[in-house]
Amino acid sequence: MVRMKSGWWAALFALLIYVGIALIFTGLGIAFGPSAAQVGATRPTDTIPSHLAALAGFGLILGILGMMIYGRRALHLVFLMPALTVLLDIDHLPIYLGYAETIRPAHSVVFIITALAVTAITIKALDIELVMASAFMGHLAVDSGIFAPFSPLSFSYIQLAPFRLPLALGAVAAALAAGVVLRRASRPTIQKGAGLG
Repeated sequence: MVRMKSGWWAALFALLIYVGIALIFTGLGIAFGPSAAQVGATRPTDTIPSHLAALAGFGLILGILGMMIYGRRALHLVFLMPALTVLLDIDHLPIYLGYAETIRPAHSVVFIITALAVTAITIKALDIELVMASAFMGHLAVDSGIFAPFSPLSFSYIQLAPFRLPLALGAVAAALAAGVVLRRASRPTIQKGAGLG
């Protein structure tokens, strides 16, 4: 019962962790990225709404998949998944404010490992960690172009295209796993309640 009540708080806390670390990585990219890597650019303005809709839509599908495994009590997943999927793009903020920056500084393996580690230490909820991993992979699966997979340790860019399908499959698997983890975590509570009658 406590876990269900804390689901929304855990989701909100995870959101703050994710956004905070994404902004830190953005700052690190600006501070330590070589001048040759400070080439971040924005999408054409007219394509931004459709891109955000695609990100949110895929995130929503992932959240619903997780909820289908666990049930309506996992509604926080349906909120958290698309929010995280979209908010990874907060690392584009400096370019919109007129500052040169590295391309997609938080779209990196180092970022997601850091975010998962902080979440594991603070929230200690495997379902939330799986949601975070799913949203990250889901975002990259929708994106196109180039990214630096080891930013801010390395600003060597590679194409996203070859990885999009595996990332999409990984996102779906992690979303389903989040629902399974929630379902298993709720079983002991249900069994104890059933035995009290």
